[in-house]
Amino acid sequence: MFDRIIEQAAGRFGLAPDKAKQLLGLLIGLIFNAKSGGPAGFLQAFRSQGMGDMVQSWLGSGPRQPISPSQLEGVLGADALGGIASKLGLPQGTVSNAAAAMLPDAVNELSDNGQLPMSLPDRLSGWLGGLGGLGAATMAAGTRAAGAGVRQTEAAARGGLGRLLPWLALAALVIAGFLAFRSCKREEVLAPAMTPPAKTAPTAAMPDLGRAVERSTEAAAAALAKLTAGFTADDLVKALNLMVVHFDTDSANISADSQDILSKAADAIKRAPAGTRIEIGGHTDNTGDAAANQKLSEARAAAVAKRLVELGVGADMLTSKGYGQDMPVADNNTEEGRAQNRRMEFTVMK
Repeated sequence: MFDRIIEQAAGRFGLAPDKAKQLLGLLIGLIFNAKSGGPAGFLQAFRSQGMGDMVQSWLGSGPRQPISPSQLEGVLGADALGGIASKLGLPQGTVSNAAAAMLPDAVNELSDNGQLPMSLPDRLSGWLGGLGGLGAATMAAGTRAAGAGVRQTEAAARGGLGRLLPWLALAALVIAGFLAFRSCKREEVLAPAMTPPAKTAPTAAMPDLGRAVERSTEAAAAALAKLTAGFTADDLVKALNLMVVHFDTDSANISADSQDILSKAADAIKRAPAGTRIEIGGHTDNTGDAAANQKLSEARAAAVAKRLVELGVGADMLTSKGYGQDMPVADNNTEEGRAQNRRMEFTVMK
């Protein structure tokens, strides 16, 4: 049901698939938590922050607008996400980024005719059952119909959760902590910020792929910052090719977490020597249909060029081209290799 969302998050953020699935399960639990208004209350929290158009795009059939980790934290609260990170044994930054990437697609998957169901759909029971204790927490949060004053249905209470009663108690504690934080955030605006939970140091819980992506982004930012007066076009593309540009699943929508590095790239390109022209080449892995991959690579390369122009780069400095899956730089039989093949490649046009 959510396999594509889980696979995408696992690949992009270096999560083990079970961790990505558990994170998605907890997000679903927040969506259907009756004490915070159920799905209607959950979406209203985003609308009240001026994200109404964004929420509507998640519910519709068109392109889904991405939400940045900072926007998500602004609605849910950094400490709430920190609590989830601690429960999953993951760095808080990884959880924030992955949750922000998952949420639009998860809402869209759950919606029907532009609306979220009022209570946890029966079709999710089996899927969430595979999450163990975290699945119980999610199901407990979702067994109440949304809306103030609506009583929990007995059928949901009996929905196979008896064997998981110890986990329900844990779920209640998690939800109570989340609601307490949200209440304090609304009512104690001038109170000192709560001390965030200690971040988990990178360990085996964060695979090499996730660390490699982070290192590439950091290296690209550092290389772009070091381009001093007199740098050449070749120096520029070497720095640009350290970037990892993320997109929403099967789309050319640039993810929110790539906006900052693209802004840095635009600043550098604008300082390039006169007459510099750069090709932005889009490449994919070999997953799926080759013709579809070709079109996707073209659309993504064009999207990057468009965004750079929006950031002030002269349109005459850029051209875009899609190469599909035909020019791999790594083994498509491994996730790490496929991640390397999904890339934007910058070259100087002579």
